[in-house]
Amino acid sequence: MPDLRTKDKLLGFWCATGHPAIIDAAASAGPDFVVIDTQHGVDLGRVDASVLTVLAAYGVAGLVRVPSLDVMPIGRALDLGADGIIVPLVESAADAERAVSATRHAPRGGRSYGMQTQRVGPFEKTPFVAIQVETAGAVDDLDAIAAVDGVDALYIGPADLGLGLGGAPAPDVNEVFDGTHPNADVIAAAFQAVVDAAEGHGIIPGLHVGDGATAARALERGFRFCAVSADIGLIRSGLARELRGARDS
Repeated sequence: MPDLRTKDKLLGFWCATGHPAIIDAAASAGPDFVVIDTQHGVDLGRVDASVLTVLAAYGVAGLVRVPSLDVMPIGRALDLGADGIIVPLVESAADAERAVSATRHAPRGGRSYGMQTQRVGPFEKTPFVAIQVETAGAVDDLDAIAAVDGVDALYIGPADLGLGLGGAPAPDVNEVFDGTHPNADVIAAAFQAVVDAAEGHGIIPGLHVGDGATAARALERGFRFCAVSADIGLIRSGLARELRGARDS
């Protein structure tokens, strides 16, 4: 499996359904990674380990956004065969340290040894760890979070970050880039702080976006880790486009 840490930019796909056919189709398109979202999408207990095997067969990294900062779901995601995790709602460097510890077996961390899977180990394996920046606490502690040994990326969740920094979500980051969001200046400053902190500590700055054009704008601003589409959004926008084409003909 290619090491995500060695790539100049990471472009991938976000999957909320966890459906094997969607993941297989997405992997065949050649993304760097596919994220299975178990925070706002499929329940972690319903994720089929075979989908992560499929991703490995395509040479695509399989990441799981875990539902919470807790050793049990993080360990379970890795037992299923995930190459790494994305951890939501981190507030501090102490939270980031807990996240990293949950990905390492003793004596380096608190991950439990699961004999039920062939995907455990080798014990020196270091899964990819992305910490989501989506709270005011995380912004306040950015430099310390980025300095935590074992953190590989900072990944902005713009909707929650917008809420945390002023009460208005910013799911469309183009509004931040263009200055049309009501709190654009504050959110844009946080975006830049994430890029600066990540670059300062030799890790990867990431931003959640909804399409390839927006990802290209993010890359121009120093981000290197973006999901360029998501299954639910892609179905919604694609169907709407085709319906317009049929109805307007």
